[in-house]
Amino acid sequence: MITITRYVLLVLALIFAKTSLLQAQEFKGIATYQSKMIMDTEMDSTAVKEMGAEMAKAIQNALQTAGEAEFTLQFTRTESLYEEVKQLEKPQPKMEGLSITISGDGSAYGTTYKDLEKGTYLREDKIQGKEFLISDDLEKWDWKITGEQKKIGNYTAIKATYVIPKPELTEEEKKEKEEKEQKEGVSILDSIPQEDTVVTAWFTPELPVQNGPGSYHGLPGLILEVSDGSTILLCTKVELNPEKFKLKKPKNGKKISLSDFEELREKKQKEMMERFKGRRSGDTQVIMIGG
Repeated sequence: MITITRYVLLVLALIFAKTSLLQAQEFKGIATYQSKMIMDTEMDSTAVKEMGAEMAKAIQNALQTAGEAEFTLQFTRTESLYEEVKQLEKPQPKMEGLSITISGDGSAYGTTYKDLEKGTYLREDKIQGKEFLISDDLEKWDWKITGEQKKIGNYTAIKATYVIPKPELTEEEKKEKEEKEQKEGVSILDSIPQEDTVVTAWFTPELPVQNGPGSYHGLPGLILEVSDGSTILLCTKVELNPEKFKLKKPKNGKKISLSDFEELREKKQKEMMERFKGRRSGDTQVIMIGG
């Protein structure tokens, strides 16, 4: 459900009046997005002490340029294909005995096909190099449209928000977490406080498609900018009715549901952490941040 104020309804009516020609015809387009992770690079003092100042500095430097990439969203009124623009691989930050790999959330970075009429999607993703094709229903975003507006390029964009509640741990999970911290200390990710996630999107009814980058959709206009507190995606160019347009469904990888994929990913991450326990200080370690 989308919550709309009277003021916003008036704004939407005015903008839709300007886009009557587009609404009366079928059209297609390609939107280009730039992404960047906006994680707070400040670390808890306990975590810094546990890993050492040199390692903490290397991780902070890596986070400052993390997630920088370019994507395209090919769209029609009912379908879309979101994929990364392939570029030369950037060297990962390194220090003696340490290699740092930064990766983003698959929902924002994996090649994603959406069928708005059927309410389904396909997304390519990987777990430790093995390819999977996630097939599931589209998430229903309970957007709240506000009266705030701004210009993004030549388009008037309207702000909408959605709150994802922080994950609640069971008593058993809390106990396991406390025992782990007492035994192993505070990990890098555990040092980041868990809070509600506020997703902020800016959409334009001047492009009347209920779509956007990654998994985002469901607003009465193309989403030009979206941020979830850790990653921001900004549209830098929109090309309408391009000559070269080929929207193909992703097909690589073993087909799997989203819940089964997340369960398997969590299992493999725990196995990886177990393998790194007990390594000598001179051994090379790999720090992975992200999905």
